[in-house]
Amino acid sequence: MARGAQHGRRIAVVAGLAAMAVVLGGCGLLFPPTGFGGDLPSSSPIASYRTGSATIAIDGGTAIQLTDLADGASIDSLYGSNVHWTGGDGWHIRLAGAGADDGGFGGLGGFGDSGILTIDRIADGKHLTTYDNDNRCIVDIQVADKTGLKGKATCKGLEWYDALDLGGFSPNGPKDLDLPKFDAELTFEAAP
Repeated sequence: MARGAQHGRRIAVVAGLAAMAVVLGGCGLLFPPTGFGGDLPSSSPIASYRTGSATIAIDGGTAIQLTDLADGASIDSLYGSNVHWTGGDGWHIRLAGAGADDGGFGGLGGFGDSGILTIDRIADGKHLTTYDNDNRCIVDIQVADKTGLKGKATCKGLEWYDALDLGGFSPNGPKDLDLPKFDAELTFEAAP
């Protein structure tokens, strides 16, 4: 075999072994755990919640009762809360990131202890959702630990968005539906 052919074959073998190492080693070779300035924090479960309820009063109206807690409601040390209340007439409240040791979402979100509150409504074949990019909700978390989750929120000037219209998202957030803005008062609680 010619010397150039042997050299080319060695390069091919080395390249093949390197590619195999990346495939077998996964992302750890490309993004080692210490690549972000140290070990990534680990998540510890704090509690799972089994019961709960919430209320929504839109524009000072009668409070809508949300009497069911969706499966998987929980809180952990890294990501905080992941709780979803549901009720009749298609109303939903979601609270994510509340009560985490480092501000929620692995310290990446900077949401503090209050997390992100979202109101959803399924109506007339549409999934409407709020998008709080301007901090329109002031969330007051009274308890977020192994004993339970309890709080309230005051929201001013919320807008509805079509949750299924991904084409409406831009770097500035989704496009609103040109529906009237609204205010909301919410209460919520969950227990193990």
